[in-house]
Amino acid sequence: MHSLDDQHHVCIAIPHYGQRVMPRFGLARQFCLVAASLRPRRILPLSHAQWDPDREPSIALWLKRMNVSGVICDGIHCRFQAALKAEGLWLVGGAWGEIGDVLDRWLQGELKPSDPFTGADQEVCCRPSRSRRCPTPKRRKS
Repeated sequence: MHSLDDQHHVCIAIPHYGQRVMPRFGLARQFCLVAASLRPRRILPLSHAQWDPDREPSIALWLKRMNVSGVICDGIHCRFQAALKAEGLWLVGGAWGEIGDVLDRWLQGELKPSDPFTGADQEVCCRPSRSRRCPTPKRRKS
């Protein structure tokens, strides 16, 4: 997984509709791709990309091929979390609102990537129902 601490520039994917973060990652086809400088912390030019599931069935692999380091989104199902993490992408879940506001909060350190070993983003992705629960992420053996 790419650590933010050892990178100077990152590419972030944000699923969106209009100028807002898409509420459900699994429904997204449009992504805002954001280049960010971490030292100093600032946003570089934005671009947009459209994921076509007929051409690339794996959204996680598609994002990795687009040189994305991480994803900032709102709600995201556990299976998408696992797929993103398996490709080495970090994830910030529970981010909602206008894309510019979300990016400002991320730059100010108010939005933190989830911990791949503790599953810190489980609450934002899957609200448990009576019949289903999100699996607890397993630690990888070193």
